[in-house]
Amino acid sequence: MKDPTERASRPFRVVLDGGEVVESAGADPAAPELVLRLPVSRAHTLAHLLDDRSRALGPNSAVLSRTLEAGAAALGELGALSCAAREFAGVSASQRLAAVAVLAARESRLSAVQRVAVVDAAARWLGAGSGDEFAYALLAAVCGTDVTTSQVYTALLVSPMAPERGASS
Repeated sequence: MKDPTERASRPFRVVLDGGEVVESAGADPAAPELVLRLPVSRAHTLAHLLDDRSRALGPNSAVLSRTLEAGAAALGELGALSCAAREFAGVSASQRLAAVAVLAARESRLSAVQRVAVVDAAARWLGAGSGDEFAYALLAAVCGTDVTTSQVYTALLVSPMAPERGASS
C-alpha cells in the first residue's frame, strides 16, 4: 500500500465543461501549487461567491475576491465593469490595480489586504466627486514618502496606457 501522504510528482491538468482549467504548477515538489484558469465571467461570479463567504466566515477570502473582481473588470467583463462603476464611479479596475502595484513595489510593510483596502478607499473618495483631497490625505497617511503618495494618486487618476499596436521591441 502506498503512503497516503506521498506527493504525486506527475503533472495534473483537468479541463472542465465551462472552459475552466485546473492544473499543477511550480517546480518545488515540497510546495505544490494549483493554477485555476477561468473565463472572466466565471472569475466575476467566483469573486462574488468569495466575497459572500468572507462576509459570513471571516476576511480570509476578501483580497482574492477583490482581486478577481478587479481583474475581470480590467479585462472587460461586463458584470464586473458594472459592479466597479457602481462602487468606484469613474476609477477603473486597471487604475486600481496599477495603484496596488505601486504600493506593492514601494511600501513592502503593507500587507496585500492593506494595499487593496487603501486603494479601494481612495478610489471611492475620488469617485465621490469632491473627495480628491480626502483621497490624497488617506494615501499620504499610509505612504512613507511624498513620491509614493503622488505615484499611487496618479495611478488612480490616469488610465494605464495600452500597448501600441504594431510597435516593435
